[in-house]
Amino acid sequence: MLAKVACPRGFRVIALPAPADTFDLAPETDAACLVTQRSHTVALASLQSASITRTIATASEPSIACFRKDGVQIITGSVADRSVTIYDCASGKVVVRLPLALAPRYFCTTADGGQLYITGDGMDAVVTIYPYRTEVAETRLAGHGPAAMAITETNPSYLMVSNPPANSITVLDVDSGKLVAVVQVGKGPNSIIVTPRREYALVLNEGSGDLAVIRIYSLGGNQEGGVRVKRYKSAPVFSLIPVGQCPVSAAVVTFS
Repeated sequence: MLAKVACPRGFRVIALPAPADTFDLAPETDAACLVTQRSHTVALASLQSASITRTIATASEPSIACFRKDGVQIITGSVADRSVTIYDCASGKVVVRLPLALAPRYFCTTADGGQLYITGDGMDAVVTIYPYRTEVAETRLAGHGPAAMAITETNPSYLMVSNPPANSITVLDVDSGKLVAVVQVGKGPNSIIVTPRREYALVLNEGSGDLAVIRIYSLGGNQEGGVRVKRYKSAPVFSLIPVGQCPVSAAVVTFS
């Protein structure tokens, strides 16, 4: 299995020990991690040297992985084991294994790396983990069938959680964990993208084939007529844009 990685002079090829199911890039280093479920391994790679630097054998099948912000540790989630395991990147050794009340399928991290949010099968909740303390902080209800997430990184900052079975987005306050609002969007919302200036949240609705645009400032009910949002916890959609059948991913590009 070969993987292509971009570099200033073009592309380099990394030979992988097995086909990768998913991957993550370290925010502050040149490292990448590649998850292979079938072989129960997580391979660490250097993008600078285009080589595998370490292969970690996991006790249970890894389903998802991400780096701690500083790149010192890697966090893996296992659906089969309903757990999160944190590994030391330098040694490959287990730092801690944390049992969960759900089967982890989605990760979302705050910009400072201090909080990791997890959703998955088996519970209508979001689990909060403190990566630097290597501990589970809390488990909170987050609508029906919580899936993909995004953090607005505004003031206040919101955690937006998609609820595909309910065709809605549940919005939680990052600091307090309290419910801020519920937004009814299109059918089967999955990916949530926050625009670079943090003015809008864009929700891809896989079932209805459209894009819901949400004004972030309207979530707190601070705009004119926002009393209803504060009272009934129901925020409006700003616009709904048809984009085609079964959209699953999107990116926002800024032009100078």
